[in-house]
Amino acid sequence: MDTAKRFGITTPLPPYLPLALGAADMKLLEHVSAFTVFPNDGIRIDPHMIRRVTSYDGALLEEAHPEVHDVLSPEVARTMTAMLEEVIQFGTGIQAKALGRPAAGKTGTTQDYTDAWFVGYTPQLTAGVWVGFDDKQISLGKKETGARAALPIWLEFMHGATAGMPTMDFANVVPLEEQVGEHHINVDTPDTAPTEDEPAAPKEKPPSVSHPTKTGTANTAGVSPSG
Repeated sequence: MDTAKRFGITTPLPPYLPLALGAADMKLLEHVSAFTVFPNDGIRIDPHMIRRVTSYDGALLEEAHPEVHDVLSPEVARTMTAMLEEVIQFGTGIQAKALGRPAAGKTGTTQDYTDAWFVGYTPQLTAGVWVGFDDKQISLGKKETGARAALPIWLEFMHGATAGMPTMDFANVVPLEEQVGEHHINVDTPDTAPTEDEPAAPKEKPPSVSHPTKTGTANTAGVSPSG
């Protein structure tokens, strides 16, 4: 929670462990602003609506001077960018490769497909998309993940927004495969969880065991999914 506050998150967050996995609602503007810390080498700049106001002849009348905050070390910010580039190169954000320039980002999908997110950035621009209903009880529909519902909107916007911008690489970001030799990782639990677009593998049925039949009546209790 303290880390989230450093990233500029003012939305009240619930103090439980799944928060680290994203189990909390958040304003899109705060989410996008927080992501800008990574391409900015660990620096956050307060969001502002107007950069400057000039007269018809170009004289400066007003200019924003947003506050600047130190959030992360440049090394950590660059490693995060390297990780989020992998999401687009090999993960759930692979559709964003169609942008045709270096980009990093993350999909997000809530339970029952009630919300779909994608927040991503290039070296010059960060943008985010949220798709959902104000009523949390309404689902977008089966398989309407962040990759399927939100990412195409982000891609369309970024195609237009980056048109005419020079193609740039992320400065001083070392790809993960080049960092592997520097970091020794011990994993004691295999990662067998499905991705958000991949159905869970069916569980094997236990071997059947025959039991003597008894005569009598039984009450059955059913459990139905909530929502």
